[in-house]
Amino acid sequence: MSRQHLRFPHEKRVHRHQLKVRISDLNYGQHLGHDALVSLLHQARVSWWAAHGLAEWDIGGVGTVIADLAVEYRAEAFWDDCLTIELAVGEVGRKGAEIWHRIVKSHPEGEQEIAIARIGMVFFDFQARQAVAVPDVFHQVIKAPLRLSTEGLSSSESVASAENRLSSQGDVDVT
Repeated sequence: MSRQHLRFPHEKRVHRHQLKVRISDLNYGQHLGHDALVSLLHQARVSWWAAHGLAEWDIGGVGTVIADLAVEYRAEAFWDDCLTIELAVGEVGRKGAEIWHRIVKSHPEGEQEIAIARIGMVFFDFQARQAVAVPDVFHQVIKAPLRLSTEGLSSSESVASAENRLSSQGDVDVT
């Protein structure tokens, strides 16, 4: 069986979202389930939009739909693990864009890549029920400084993690 190999475009990162794996995210194997992972990816994208004062259903007057999804799993994540989901914007077309996700688990020895995912996001007019051109505000958002958001982490966890992971990576807004 051939496997896909996804490569996260590090140089195009636009957002980082930190969270902890919840008990409800586990499957019968007692690790992060594939269905929960997709929800965590969505949560990170919503956080990205919110960091820019936007909602995914109103980005310059239009919403988004997901046309496709590819995930390459690389390691397990377990209950209470601290994850960072990095977002990057890949190819931008006339009506959509590639949004990349890199899921990383932090631990004392460093970090471990859990998964890489790519979605095909299409801008959509829900009134007209059709795909539309990429709104101008999207181009502004992808040029903004890299941001970090935290969820479900104590202040000391999020600050320490942010300082450790981002100290050598330039200017970062912590929201």
